[in-house]
Amino acid sequence: MKHRSLQVCAGALVLSVLCGCSGEQQAKGEGGGPPGAAQGVPVKVATVSDATVSDTSGYVATLISRKSVTMQPRVAGQVSRIFVRYGDAVNAGAPLIEIDPSVQRANVESLAAAVRTSQANLNSASQTLRSYQATLVSNQSNLRLQKSTYDRYVELGKQGAVSQLTVDQYRQSFEAAQATVDATKAQIEAQQAQVNAARGSIKQAQANLQQQQASLNFYQIQAPFAGVVGNIPVKVGDYVSTSTSLLSVTQNRPLEVTVSIPMEQASRLQRGQTVELLDNQGKVAGESKVFFIAPNVDASSQAVLVKALYDNPNNRLKADQLVQVRVVWQRQPGVLVPTAAISRVADQNFVFVAQPGQKADMLVARQRPVQLGDIQGNAYQVKSGLKPNEKIVVSGILKLRDGVPIVAQP
Repeated sequence: MKHRSLQVCAGALVLSVLCGCSGEQQAKGEGGGPPGAAQGVPVKVATVSDATVSDTSGYVATLISRKSVTMQPRVAGQVSRIFVRYGDAVNAGAPLIEIDPSVQRANVESLAAAVRTSQANLNSASQTLRSYQATLVSNQSNLRLQKSTYDRYVELGKQGAVSQLTVDQYRQSFEAAQATVDATKAQIEAQQAQVNAARGSIKQAQANLQQQQASLNFYQIQAPFAGVVGNIPVKVGDYVSTSTSLLSVTQNRPLEVTVSIPMEQASRLQRGQTVELLDNQGKVAGESKVFFIAPNVDASSQAVLVKALYDNPNNRLKADQLVQVRVVWQRQPGVLVPTAAISRVADQNFVFVAQPGQKADMLVARQRPVQLGDIQGNAYQVKSGLKPNEKIVVSGILKLRDGVPIVAQP
């Protein structure tokens, strides 16, 4: 339910208690001074000063986290470790819960061994390929030599310098060298296929290893962002599946202050407006600024949703908490007086103003009607009847009547 109040800005109202020679006058009166000495009611007197007063309305608001998540595992298994407790503050990436990774770690180690084996096979196949390539170079050199020799003996045979038998022998040597080169090329081609296959195997093994290493990371649940740990419904030894809720992480800084403003006040809303958060004693615990005003009215409540952002230093307030807030509509100069200074007679409010008496060292209490505004804390706004720098009685008013002498107490 909405209520209205007024708030003092810090340093705005000064009530200075008088402590002058009137104390001496009281001392004489109480101590049985000379006959005819003035007697006065002991009271405390304060000077009214200018104040900045706030036109506010009070509401109940809900604090909402901008980031809140319930953590669920991406793999099934048995909970082996829990690193945090309820209420712990954690940083982004901090470990929260571990699911037994022993089987998955063995899979990773096995795949790592397969990668090493594939790498060894590739190295061996590559070495054999290089050996065949070196042999080809040697065989091609021999082929060129055999070709040159054969060509020379063919010319000599045409000239009749050598027999046809000799020419045929060199032809056979040349053909044998050519066959050796062709065979070596075939070996190289086959070995190159083995090297390519080995490279494919190692790529596949590495891909499998990376996939399983990524899956291994899923066995440790980490905080997705800095926040506060909520309820942890699981314990060490529990078997969990991918649908099991492990714990929640909520960011409590900043918090959104969500409040519903009645439609009749909606026209006064504006971005940047101050929303004060109050503690259990009604004192201001912090301030937030309006950043969102709903464009429409809620059909069921006939209220407008407003959101303000509160930094929440030291994480004192929690998400989903209900708090009392005050929306500050306007701040303006005014006069405030303590509630203890107000007396009420027949629906009229009065204060006692301390004024000089007939003697220079004498004060008298003059009852004066005042028009009051809203209450704020322990003070009322005075709309009329008082001016700054006037002195009013702030204690002992039940003993007073208009014109009674008073003695200001320190």
